[in-house]
Amino acid sequence: MSKVIVLFLLIFSVSSYAESLNPLDAKLIKNAGIPLHSKAIFVYGNKDVGFRFATNVSPKEVQEWYRKQLPKWSLYNKYGSWILYNGEPDKDMPYVMSVNQISISHNANLPGWYSLDKNMTTDITIMIVK
Repeated sequence: MSKVIVLFLLIFSVSSYAESLNPLDAKLIKNAGIPLHSKAIFVYGNKDVGFRFATNVSPKEVQEWYRKQLPKWSLYNKYGSWILYNGEPDKDMPYVMSVNQISISHNANLPGWYSLDKNMTTDITIMIVK
């Protein structure tokens, strides 16, 4: 019986942690010139749907960090969206969605969705379009 419990706990602990970022996907993000925040963990995604990361660092701090890392990128900050994108400034959403981008926000659902610690509520989504 104790072996069954240990096996269950091992399976549960492995399945409750975030996925690993595929090395090819990590290379894709790196080649797009997008750094990964050191305190963010990969939780879901691929090149087709985007890459979602979570961290316990506040959204504002993560936003400031990315602004410093990518000073030539433009910011779309309207209608509750904070999206840093690699393109011309002051563009509308269809344009923003057509270029590489990083969206950062608070998402209280992340811990429940991905079995994360309750303070992992900063959502970093990276889309590689080009």
